[in-house]
Amino acid sequence: MFLTKLLFTKYLSCEGYYHLKTRLFISLLLFKTLLFFGQNMLKDSAVYNKLFKEYQAVTSTDRVKAFAALNKIEKKSAAENNFYYLSEALVYKAILHYYDNNYDSAKVLINKSLALASKANNAKAQMRAYNLLGAIYYNQGDLKNTEKYYNEKIKVAEKNNDTAAIYGTYYNMGLVYFQQGNYLKSADYNFKALPYFERMKDTFNTISSLQSIGYTYMNLDDVPSSIKFYTKAISLARGYKDKYQLAGIYIDLAAAQGTINKPDSELYYLDLALKLSSKEKDDFHFTIALNNKADHYIRQKNFAQALILSKDAEKLNLKSERKLVLCEVYNNMSNAYYRLNKLDSALKYARRGYLIGAEVQQAKTVRLCAKVLSLIYEGKRNSDSALKYYKMYSAFNDTLKKESQLRGIAQKEFLFEKQNQETLRAQEKLLADTRLEKQKQINLIVIVASILLAAFLMIGIINYRQKQKANALVLAQKKLLEEKQKEILDSINYASRIQNSLMPTEKYIDKSLKKLKP
Repeated sequence: MFLTKLLFTKYLSCEGYYHLKTRLFISLLLFKTLLFFGQNMLKDSAVYNKLFKEYQAVTSTDRVKAFAALNKIEKKSAAENNFYYLSEALVYKAILHYYDNNYDSAKVLINKSLALASKANNAKAQMRAYNLLGAIYYNQGDLKNTEKYYNEKIKVAEKNNDTAAIYGTYYNMGLVYFQQGNYLKSADYNFKALPYFERMKDTFNTISSLQSIGYTYMNLDDVPSSIKFYTKAISLARGYKDKYQLAGIYIDLAAAQGTINKPDSELYYLDLALKLSSKEKDDFHFTIALNNKADHYIRQKNFAQALILSKDAEKLNLKSERKLVLCEVYNNMSNAYYRLNKLDSALKYARRGYLIGAEVQQAKTVRLCAKVLSLIYEGKRNSDSALKYYKMYSAFNDTLKKESQLRGIAQKEFLFEKQNQETLRAQEKLLADTRLEKQKQINLIVIVASILLAAFLMIGIINYRQKQKANALVLAQKKLLEEKQKEILDSINYASRIQNSLMPTEKYIDKSLKKLKP
């Protein structure tokens, strides 16, 4: 179940970073970085920018206007032989056709885009086209072609040193191998991609990889390990702006709770998934949650309610041609009818589930449908057919193979954790060295500052002492001047007194004058 829903969110851009609702917006944002590269660098590139912005503005609200905007780009670039922009326009039109489940039309446009992108050396358009082809074939159950086109994308990414595209495709390849029942190889790809996503702080793909590993463990009956990875994924998803993944994790966590016989917790997480997917208009996860809830009611022996939910899920999946989910829906319907002793209806849906499961190489569902078919034929007293399907069921149910894969995955997880620990220690050492270097710089600054401060203080003290000496000299000179001035004044006063004592008084003069008169 996990495989389908996660792959469905990852194939519309080279890097596979965002969910279905925002895929075209992200693709267009990526396109903006490409407008100045390619074979034909036109003077009027601003016109193409404007046209792509026009497309971006309507792509999620008005499909007719979105096609019209792309038609303008296609017409202009074709008239100017601008293969770069023409390849971009065609691959975006293919994406719109994919949304409408027009896979044949999408394939035609993709092949045209690939031919033009090759001429224009437009690596981004090539990778986007290969990615979309892989997704289409995956949705159609053709895993051989899915693997082929994902490998083509990896080749282009490696040629152009596009690390993000390489690791994004590693994740998708992990999902393909998971679908084939090769859990060890699936985990190998996920553990290759996860460190890159964590290092690049790519939250979306980190969540996806954690969830994928958790689901792998659950299919190998190691529920504690699966819950450990689900818990890590859900803690990131709750704080992430894109809530699309959260519904998928709720579904997987519900399955884990059901496996360890906690039906109330299982139902709680399924209801959370239904509520969230309904709010986000996420039809994909909504149908999966419906089907898983039907499976829950089968185990609770509420077969009538299980059939109601399964039929609703069938309608939605038939409409979207999702064969991977549909085969699981038919498995639930056959189980419910068998439990209600309606063997003909049970046989009809078990056969459908088995055939679709075989077509899309869904080993797990084929095994479960084979088990139901064995029980149905036993009920119909057809022992030969019952034995035939029971042998098929037993062949798929290879416990030793599971244990071998579990050991291999556990070893990869150990190496991954070891690598993380080594990375953490390296980061801590780098941080410690950085802190030490900063401390050395701070110490140097303090020493230099202290020396400068001491120098300033010494200069200040010297200046102060010189000033004090100068002031003392001035005061001494002032005192000396005052003393000299006092001595001079005293001398003047003394001379004045002597002079005054030698001169006759006015009375004596008057008396002498009177004597001289006749």
